[in-house]
Amino acid sequence: MAKYSLLKGTVSYLQVKDDPKELRADDIGLLAMIGLMIVGAFELIGVLVGSLTSGSITLEGKSFQCYVGRKEVQGKLEHISFKDGDYVEMVVEQIDDNHYQSYATRMPQYHALYFPRSVGVTTLQMLKYLTIGVGIFSLFAYVVLTIMMYIQIKLDITSLIIFTISNIITFLFFLVLFFLLLGGRYTFISNRIYSALGYPKPWLHDSSKEHARFKKLNRSGDPELYDDPQTPEFERIKKLDPYANYYCRTPILPNWVKIIDERGFTPDQSEQPIEDQGQTNG
Repeated sequence: MAKYSLLKGTVSYLQVKDDPKELRADDIGLLAMIGLMIVGAFELIGVLVGSLTSGSITLEGKSFQCYVGRKEVQGKLEHISFKDGDYVEMVVEQIDDNHYQSYATRMPQYHALYFPRSVGVTTLQMLKYLTIGVGIFSLFAYVVLTIMMYIQIKLDITSLIIFTISNIITFLFFLVLFFLLLGGRYTFISNRIYSALGYPKPWLHDSSKEHARFKKLNRSGDPELYDDPQTPEFERIKKLDPYANYYCRTPILPNWVKIIDERGFTPDQSEQPIEDQGQTNG
């Protein structure tokens, strides 16, 4: 599995593809809705089976393509917050000589991170919350069923042990099932992104806690945000972007991360996307 690189530079020739119009419930009949739900269920099963067997994961979000310095980049993000002229740092994977796939975009001036849909939550973080939720429900069901079975058939110790083991197996089954259904396969991409950005425990990184801490520090004007040597240009944010994941201190990049520094470079006229060349020549 290839390691991600960090591409630094200024955005130019940005093109954003609008999301297709969503089908609204009030535009279709009841029977059509039921049919779509059935088809959607089978599609979900197919996606799960396909991703488990082939290992491929399709990122979702709003598509974009642009240049960062002289490098051509394509990707999908939950929200495209940057524009031409903005400085960004993108976690990328090389497709060919001058073409890169973006997996996340960092805007250091605002301490903001943007991910594709379903990406951002790490593996152990999701497993922790799922374990708590599924565990509470399983424990409640186990206690209730044990009491009912004891009253009805007077469970002996052997039957109780067998029943307990079967409940543990059932708990693990539902834990894995919900992990897959709720997008657990995307957490492995999150782990790689946070690792490339320098977080010391990427599998366990809790972005929601750091986001909440950032809001508190930003609101109070805490010097911790302004004394970050890697982002001296940070300015207090008056209105937070609901699509952004905010971070407090910029982590130190690990030695294995390749930095592609395109600061100070812009693409030549001949390197413009075909659509832009046509507009310029016209």
